[in-house]
Amino acid sequence: MAEPLPEPPTPETFVDPSVREREIARKNMVWGWALFGLFWVLFGGTTLVALIYLWYD
Repeated sequence: MAEPLPEPPTPETFVDPSVREREIARKNMVWGWALFGLFWVLFGGTTLVALIYLWYD
């Protein structure tokens, strides 16, 4: 009854932190370019609507 429990086995899989950081950095770059593209789409759409409005005015 007083015998200590055995230690749990150590995990066998190890992910190198630098690999994980590179994945996160890549994902962040994709999101950054997507937001940059969205900015240009919204900016271009706004300009296009303004030019169409001026054309029909």
